[in-house]
Amino acid sequence: MVDKGDGLLAFAHRSMKQTFARRPDSSQDPQLRGDSVQVAVSRLRRAFKRRGDVFSDLSFVAHRGDRIALTGPNGSGKSTLLRCLAGSMKPTSGTIDILGHPAGSAEARDLVGMSLSQERSFFLRLTGEQNLAYFASLRRSLPASPKHHVGALLEELEAWPIARQRVDRCSTGMIQQLTFARSLLGDPDVLLLDEPTRSLDKDAIERLWAALDRRQHCILIIATHRDDDVGRCTRRIALG
Repeated sequence: MVDKGDGLLAFAHRSMKQTFARRPDSSQDPQLRGDSVQVAVSRLRRAFKRRGDVFSDLSFVAHRGDRIALTGPNGSGKSTLLRCLAGSMKPTSGTIDILGHPAGSAEARDLVGMSLSQERSFFLRLTGEQNLAYFASLRRSLPASPKHHVGALLEELEAWPIARQRVDRCSTGMIQQLTFARSLLGDPDVLLLDEPTRSLDKDAIERLWAALDRRQHCILIIATHRDDDVGRCTRRIALG
């Protein structure tokens, strides 16, 4: 008998594989990657609502090893800016460059790992491990097979007890940890984290930051309301 979860995973993989398989692989060429994230946004408008600009005239450059905390009240544009950096949204006007590539390009997406708060894109009937294996299969820059890579990552994050459960049986904090694990797939050069410590207990927060400390080569841009998260960063950009 075929497991329903495995069947769903296979169907999803077949439907998405061709989209990712033909991307040009520039992630291994240091001459094409650059060494910084450059943001020069003239205006950033609130997504879909069109009720005025979230902010204007924002410019900054982040170099490898930088940790930047985005702070500000709800609605100030922190999550929207992260989505623009990831390429899933575009600023109203201005430019964003990710290690030498325009944000949203195939080359830029290959270099970015992202963790969103209130994550909803997991397959609920699959286990955490099956979900991560699927998303790992879409990344071409893996240093090993997807299964081996996911296993090593879950071992590092001490997340096996969560990964063995179906996602629909996981708590909000457990899903948050899976979301963070997914952001690390493929060892990205740029990490965009949206309130990553929200809903996490103390031990899980320490594991998260320990993993980030082991990735000093990354550019980290984190949106947060927590002073302790801000204190772990090297720079702060206040919005709103």
